[in-house]
Amino acid sequence: MNIQFALLARFNSPTVQLREISQEFFGISPKTAQQKAKTAQLPVPAFKLIESERSPTLVNVSDLAEWIEKRSKEARTEWQQVNG
Repeated sequence: MNIQFALLARFNSPTVQLREISQEFFGISPKTAQQKAKTAQLPVPAFKLIESERSPTLVNVSDLAEWIEKRSKEARTEWQQVNG
């Protein structure tokens, strides 16, 4: 299944709030994710639609899908090296 399509179906939007995905996909709290987003330390770009502290930080689903695919390919390559 196409990961981007699955994420679009799951979140019903081309963007998702960082706080909704921080724990599940990055293994960090929403607060830590927000801090990392401010310093561009997340593995995907994060952005706000308007420059306001109250505006939610968003992640583009296509960027998230691309990162998941990349990590999956890396794991597959490592697995194949170990298991021949």
